[in-house]
Amino acid sequence: MKYLRSLKPKEVFNKINIYIVGSVFVTILIIVRLFQLQVLSHDYYQNLASQEQSGLIELPAQRGNIIIKDYHSNEEFAIATNTSMKLVYVDPTLLKDPNFVANKLESLIFNLQDERATDQARIDKLAQNLPPNLTEDEKKKLLQAPTDAELETQFKENLIKKISEKKRTDITLADNLDDNILSQVKGLNLAGVEIVGKSVHAHPGQIGSISSTAGTLSQLLEIPSKKLETVLQGENRYVVLKRKLDPKISDKITAIMKADKEKTLVGVGMKEEYFRYYPEGGLAANVIGYVDNQNIGQYGIESSFNTQLRGASGKLQTKKDSVGRQITVGESTLLAPVDGDNVVLTVDRSVQLEVEKILARDTKAFEADSGQVLIMNPKNGAIIAMANFPSFDPNRYGDVFKKVEIKLNPDEIKRLYPSKEKGVYDFYVNDVTLDHYPIFEELDEKGTIHYYRYANFRGPEVYHNKIVSWPYEPGSVFKPIIMSSALDDGDVTPNTTYVDSGPVGVDWNVFSKKFDFFIKNSTNKYWGLINMQTVIAKSLNTGMTFVSKKMGPALFYSYLKKFGFLDRTEIEFDNETIGKIPYYDKWTESELATHAFGQGITINMLQLGAAYSALANGGVLMQPYIVDEIRHSDGKVTKTEPRQIRRVISEDSASKITSIMVYTVDNGEGKGGKVLGHAVAGKTGTAQTYKHGIALTGKGSTIGSFSGIAPIKDPQFVVLVKYDHPRSSEWGSNTAAETFSRIATFLFDYYNIPPDRQSEGEIAVPK
Repeated sequence: MKYLRSLKPKEVFNKINIYIVGSVFVTILIIVRLFQLQVLSHDYYQNLASQEQSGLIELPAQRGNIIIKDYHSNEEFAIATNTSMKLVYVDPTLLKDPNFVANKLESLIFNLQDERATDQARIDKLAQNLPPNLTEDEKKKLLQAPTDAELETQFKENLIKKISEKKRTDITLADNLDDNILSQVKGLNLAGVEIVGKSVHAHPGQIGSISSTAGTLSQLLEIPSKKLETVLQGENRYVVLKRKLDPKISDKITAIMKADKEKTLVGVGMKEEYFRYYPEGGLAANVIGYVDNQNIGQYGIESSFNTQLRGASGKLQTKKDSVGRQITVGESTLLAPVDGDNVVLTVDRSVQLEVEKILARDTKAFEADSGQVLIMNPKNGAIIAMANFPSFDPNRYGDVFKKVEIKLNPDEIKRLYPSKEKGVYDFYVNDVTLDHYPIFEELDEKGTIHYYRYANFRGPEVYHNKIVSWPYEPGSVFKPIIMSSALDDGDVTPNTTYVDSGPVGVDWNVFSKKFDFFIKNSTNKYWGLINMQTVIAKSLNTGMTFVSKKMGPALFYSYLKKFGFLDRTEIEFDNETIGKIPYYDKWTESELATHAFGQGITINMLQLGAAYSALANGGVLMQPYIVDEIRHSDGKVTKTEPRQIRRVISEDSASKITSIMVYTVDNGEGKGGKVLGHAVAGKTGTAQTYKHGIALTGKGSTIGSFSGIAPIKDPQFVVLVKYDHPRSSEWGSNTAAETFSRIATFLFDYYNIPPDRQSEGEIAVPK
């Protein structure tokens, strides 16, 4: 009995101990688990909660409009504006399988023409900034365009890379900072923080301590420390895959997302966004440019004013309810979007419409590769019209890469010459004049060769505004510029004479005791004793050789500089290219002579237009401009004020050369530029092109041009017309001059300028 009684207390004690020990163990497990969840894994679950409970909405800014006016009615027209279409995006942090998503979407969002256009823009910009010491092979390699297959492969690789990156590599923390703040940020020398222009950028992967960096930058950038710390985490929550989706494509993506029962496309979304729309189609397309599928402006005003036009997107951070809907009350953070600026051009819509119509018709009639027309107001430098043909429709900018299959016979195949690109040939319609266009060779599965060409023949060449981006040899339209310089310096007068007895020898060779070259007139006719007015009227190369010798190379060169031919005009385009004019101490006697009639040097068409405007403006060179004003989103307006660059020649010299050019249209080679009832001043030009250093001759081998000024007593417009390789006639007098006449006739009517001549024989020139 004693034994049994002694056991009972021990049994109770053991049960209590076991219970206590078990409770303590469970409690410790719970504490450890809570510590793991709330402390060690705090960031993970905080991010997960944020993904489920928070909504980050990007508020798109509207891209600013590009506006042109009808200056008669003062009515405005948005030539580039916005419309609403869908874009597709992903949140990489929510994607389960990026490769699966890429395979699902790639075929729907890849567009060969768009990708080709984007790559062509890349090549064009790269070509303008190549280091000068590269070899031809190195340049060829850098500028090599990828094949269609390579473009598609690159697209898919980039797509997978974009949607796989859960961390952003570059974050813009602040824009448009003043120099004092930028200097302070730079002085901190923080790892992963970089100054780019007026902006502060962060590279999350390079930041050592995010909390320390956020605390240091918070006051300088005026961003709350906790918010900045979140930003520096670099979560990649919003990646745009494709903008401006065709409605059929967006419908297909919607259908795929609805059928996604396995939730493999969680993280993929679509939303409405503003996209670029061009209500006037191709009107002034080479001036305007286009916006690509990454919402970046390419070419023209869209490119050079891309930053001002695009504005800045806003953001709305909100909370979500249990079913994922945005909660519209409670805590939220709003950063309002800033819409882009509106850019108003000096281009007159009515003039641009008519000029493009005339140019398109005449380019075809003269069988030219391309044509350009520039119209300027000589008094202030404003561009009234700037037209190119052929051109393109910026609403369908990728169409320029469309190809059509062609059949070539054996003789035509022999005229295929390999280009720098594999599988691309130059097809020479005429081996003598170098008339050609690209042909593409492709093999099908059976090994059969197929040949294709661009549907428009010219391909992406039509993106270029050749008036500012393609230098050329001006030819005889350059003669009035040099003659006016000689008049201004007093080397000649309109009545100075010389004997035009035949070809003029230049570059005497002391070894052969002969001249190396002879300067000839274009028609091989020689006129005996003549004056300077006749030199211009009959466009005599020998007469300009006489003038150039009177001037000498140093003075000649100084006037080229004064007229602005050695510098860019600095018009509001980012792709203006100037030509080549070697320094005068390198000139031979033959080069001095040929430069006087526009050969052996290259300029751009806008430089020539500005120089002719100086002749029309009493000898004063004005700054060319095409942006009339910029209307900012805050209501402020930045107006372009006309700017005088310098006086180039005296008013008397300008008056004399104008009188000579009126005589040229009335009685000389410029007769094709006559306008019934009106006196106009003008000059033709026919510039030769070359093959292996030898000048080509005949139809299709020249650049035909005409430059004109009107009305004479009070010039209101300067018109330049240029045709590349016209085949109806090799002479500018039979092509460009006729186009000038049609355009000038329209302008006289449009500006309501009364006739200044009562009969065909009367000549009205300034006294």
